[in-house]
Amino acid sequence: SQKTPVEHRLTMHPFRIWDWQGQRRLNQFSNGNPAGSKINEVRYINEDDQALLMTGSSDGVIKLFRHYESNRDIEVVTAFRALPELIPSNRNAGLVLDWQQGQGKALVAGDVKVIRVWNAATEVCTNVSLSSQVYSPSHHSQI
Repeated sequence: SQKTPVEHRLTMHPFRIWDWQGQRRLNQFSNGNPAGSKINEVRYINEDDQALLMTGSSDGVIKLFRHYESNRDIEVVTAFRALPELIPSNRNAGLVLDWQQGQGKALVAGDVKVIRVWNAATEVCTNVSLSSQVYSPSHHSQI
């Protein structure tokens, strides 16, 4: 299947979905971020079946979009606060995620002392790990 590239400009907040082979824009839409937050992560998931677009924002919210390439059919499949204790900021890492396709789970961390494992289909947090010591290569020390 043909992958559709995503372009995101932080200043305007729209996503632009492009057909690079046809050299045309297929769709443009907003993630609906509140003022003062930004998108930190964008991932394609379920690419072998019905591809979804997953976004993670600095306010701790994950959103999944279906039919993102169509202006008429675009749908928010789910949206939930994956890091409720995260304070929105444009200066820090915000939300960082990794998608585990085989398990349908998102590993979510950021400017908090926990790593949460979320079942994306049920929006249920299945595991919380405390991270008391994090190594920062830029500081060469534990924070």
